[in-house]
Amino acid sequence: MTDLRKFKSRRDIQAGFIACLGDQPFAAVTVNDICAAALVGRSTFYHHYADKYALLAEMVTERADTFDRLLDSRVAGVADDEPLLTLYRQLEGDADAITRLLAIHERDGDLRARYLTSLARHAEALLPQVALSIPKDFALELYATTALTAISWSLRHGEPAAISRFMNRLVKMVLSTSA
Repeated sequence: MTDLRKFKSRRDIQAGFIACLGDQPFAAVTVNDICAAALVGRSTFYHHYADKYALLAEMVTERADTFDRLLDSRVAGVADDEPLLTLYRQLEGDADAITRLLAIHERDGDLRARYLTSLARHAEALLPQVALSIPKDFALELYATTALTAISWSLRHGEPAAISRFMNRLVKMVLSTSA
């Protein structure tokens, strides 16, 4: 029974935190705000987290780890739209939290930086070994930032099929810049 109560408390605190981020920037959010939104007492909050930065770090780590697993499970080639659509669908249930966390840039809680690193690492593993007329690091950074823009835009606005098709055309265009 204790584990279920801990799970519910953490879930409620995290949901309260995300709700607070809808109304105010991270810097303005207080533990009192989070507790009020989560309907938990301060002692419950501090039982689970040292402060709002620890809460942020945990939530970012959870989502970054999930993102890495989802990227690693994609095995189809660049020409196939389905892997990107599948990624969108798997992230869609957590879209509100992801989009709000992407806007926070704290040293130990920067989901955007973690996603960009994952996307670049994933692209490097998937891209064929071709000679590009542009530096490889530039191509990886371009892919990562564009992919993250596509993912975050799609999570906020929808239309993942159209965005996925566009991203695949863009990747093909970058790959066609071979020397």
